Amino acid sequence: MAIRDQLADFSCSLRFEDLPRDVVEFTRLFIRDQVGSTAVAARIDPERELQVDVMGLPPFFRQMGGTKESSLVPEGCKVPCINAAFANTVLSFGAFDSTHHASSLHLSSCVIPATMAVAEREHASGKDLILATVVGCEIMARVGMGLGSGNAYGRGFHPTAICTPIGCAVAAGKLLGLERDILAEAISIAAVQGAGAPPLVQPGRSPFAHRVSCGRAAQGGVLAALLAQMGVVGISAVFEGPRGFLAAHSGNPDPAKLTENLGKVYEIKHTTCSRFGVGGPMVPGIETLFEVLRKNQIRAEDIERITCQLATAHVALVGSPAYPSVDGSGSVSRSMRYMLAFAAYKGEAGTEFTRQFKSEANVKDPRHIELFKRIDVVADPDLDKLYPATWPCILTLKTKDGREFRQGHNGWVKGTPENPFTPEERENRFTKVVASVLPKRRCDRMLEILRRLEEVDDVSDLAALIAARWPNRNDE
Repeated sequence: MAIRDQLADFSCSLRFEDLPRDVVEFTRLFIRDQVGSTAVAARIDPERELQVDVMGLPPFFRQMGGTKESSLVPEGCKVPCINAAFANTVLSFGAFDSTHHASSLHLSSCVIPATMAVAEREHASGKDLILATVVGCEIMARVGMGLGSGNAYGRGFHPTAICTPIGCAVAAGKLLGLERDILAEAISIAAVQGAGAPPLVQPGRSPFAHRVSCGRAAQGGVLAALLAQMGVVGISAVFEGPRGFLAAHSGNPDPAKLTENLGKVYEIKHTTCSRFGVGGPMVPGIETLFEVLRKNQIRAEDIERITCQLATAHVALVGSPAYPSVDGSGSVSRSMRYMLAFAAYKGEAGTEFTRQFKSEANVKDPRHIELFKRIDVVADPDLDKLYPATWPCILTLKTKDGREFRQGHNGWVKGTPENPFTPEERENRFTKVVASVLPKRRCDRMLEILRRLEEVDDVSDLAALIAARWPNRNDE
């Protein structure tokens, strides 16, 4: 049986009642985290934050019109679900989303906006949404593991953009009630969609284009499911063929990863809940910096030099020597050197669960600019041996009075399955993030629905709540 058929068989046969209780609970929190991230990321103040060009998408799709199916964040109107999947993914990608370590994929910010768009179109229940999210993330993560993120990055591809169409096609297909053979076609159509989506990964790439590649990939996944439903067919050996998906994007793929322990191990539970709203490869370094400063009572003004050693693949992503610029040509949230400078001055409380690092005032802060010049991010071949199973780092800090501190991090940052947030910390994360842009009443209403998601008969109310314009009289 072809790999795509095995994946389709698993996805079609899995029922909500089959899910282990811990998987259901984790997925409900997983959805809650991303709902909060989407609500926040789509309400950027253009006077204070960078990358404001993403805000042109909602008006663009609103003006395009079309069948009113799914809510467009933050316009509050409804557009065709494939357009909502595109725009809402672009808006929410890479903020406080979750990352799957073994595949290095941003699962939540790509799968959930697309899944929400289809769920709203189909008036799906909370149980339907949870189940579709599980199968979409499961298949997407396994494709990423089979690909090998280091292999994809080495060829200039962004693995999230490559794999997103497949995960979104499975999630959408589940909500559409596609039969096994039709879902198999959707998977192979999605794999073709992903082949052309991602831009080359390179320093100085446009942050907007980077997000668009993932939004387009999410849209392509939903489109693949709809095309398959219409009768379009794909390629049977789309994964294992000598010129198939895996061979095209990886020099050393492992097809067995796609089906190994399928249905026994749920990859969605192997994701990390973001603490700082930055690229996952940077978090170990930020945590290590805070620990060194705290243990040794060092102030930012005392720092002479910082050297952060990362896996080679991560240096290519976050190690750019260029200082981020306010015109959006340099991505603030993917500059390790800038984030270490920002974190040194702002401290732990001023860094976690906030988006302050993107403000123009902080980017232009002369203290951050000066310290940035004395921070190095370098590749360490020894750390490559541990990647991608874990994302370690080694940080060396020298003070102006001649002291030197060297400390490593095993990669299990706060928010990983190995070092999880407590339930209280995780809810506080949601509240703090969402309350920064939404009225308290709106935040409380969202939390109330998300706490009982399994009992919700129609998730359309939740989708509309995330997308609605504010403030309005119901928020007072």
